Amino acid sequence: MRTRGRNIVTAVALLPVNALVVGYGWLAVGMTGWAAAYDDKPAEPPWAELGTACGLVAAIGVVLWLARLRGAAVFQAVPALLLALLMLPA
Repeated sequence: MRTRGRNIVTAVALLPVNALVVGYGWLAVGMTGWAAAYDDKPAEPPWAELGTACGLVAAIGVVLWLARLRGAAVFQAVPALLLALLMLPA
């Protein structure tokens, strides 16, 4: 299989993992915001959870880059950007 096909197959195979990681980050932010609504304090992003999720996405991207799957590694920027947006304060 050519490199382009391997990149596409790898990116599609990583979609469930990326969905779980971004979903976990989204859930953590939502739960923190919900809890902050009862305290009348501004919601702070859950740094530990989002940092762990970003680290996992970045580690997958590095492994893909080292495996010479450059297209799939660049695709890992999408979940990393989504998690970075969740880190912004409200």
